[in-house]
Amino acid sequence: MPAVQPPTRIWFRTGNAMQPPDVREPGEELPDPAPDGQTPGGAGEGAGSPADHVGKLGGTSALSPVSMIIIVLSVVGVAVAAVVHSVMLFLNIAPLNTVSQKHAAGLNNYIYPEFAQDWKLFAPNPTSANTHVQARVKVLMPDGALKTTGWMDLTAMDEVWIVHNPLPSQAHQNQLRGAWSNYVSTLDDKGQPVGLFGNLMQQYLLRIAAQRFGPHYDGGTVQLVQLRSASTPIAAPSWSNQYVDTTTGYLVEPWWTVKAEDFK
Repeated sequence: MPAVQPPTRIWFRTGNAMQPPDVREPGEELPDPAPDGQTPGGAGEGAGSPADHVGKLGGTSALSPVSMIIIVLSVVGVAVAAVVHSVMLFLNIAPLNTVSQKHAAGLNNYIYPEFAQDWKLFAPNPTSANTHVQARVKVLMPDGALKTTGWMDLTAMDEVWIVHNPLPSQAHQNQLRGAWSNYVSTLDDKGQPVGLFGNLMQQYLLRIAAQRFGPHYDGGTVQLVQLRSASTPIAAPSWSNQYVDTTTGYLVEPWWTVKAEDFK
């Protein structure tokens, strides 16, 4: 009787390891492959009963009542502050109206200098007058007398530097003009500067004028300075029937005391 030979087993290479072939009895079926990360039978990672997730809340539902109150009050506070800030900015840049004139002091104190705007909400009217800023000083003479000088046209001095200059400086173009315009915008109905910004602009103008004269002028020592604006309306064009009074008007400021630091 011939010897019975054992069945030949063939090994398959999978990756770097040798795997034996599937050995099953005739008619036996292989189990379904399990999804990645799970073992057969659904016992892989992440499996669990629905009861395991009960009570796990997220979002605002997990906050305590105190936290909810704090969040609501913070949101309301930020919203109110944003509305107030927007209204103050609107009144500042909008054309003059009853509300902005009545509360001019409060608006200026809030806006200046942190939130100052260099533009208008609506297109401004073009310049209709030539405005020159002029200044004069009182000097203490060697004999003790106080002498008042004539008016010096500071704007004309800047124009001399600008005309025929291909690269005029910003100081000659805008320093005096901007300072005077900002200062006048802060004056109340009594001609007094309002708020911190108004006082700063007054001191700024004082120093501009004082440095134009210098500490010693016309044989004496500068003690006081006075500024004024001379505004001459621009005449209507020849083709227009509009009448424009071209008489020069003046806005004269009081005498301001000059200190040694104003010349630095």
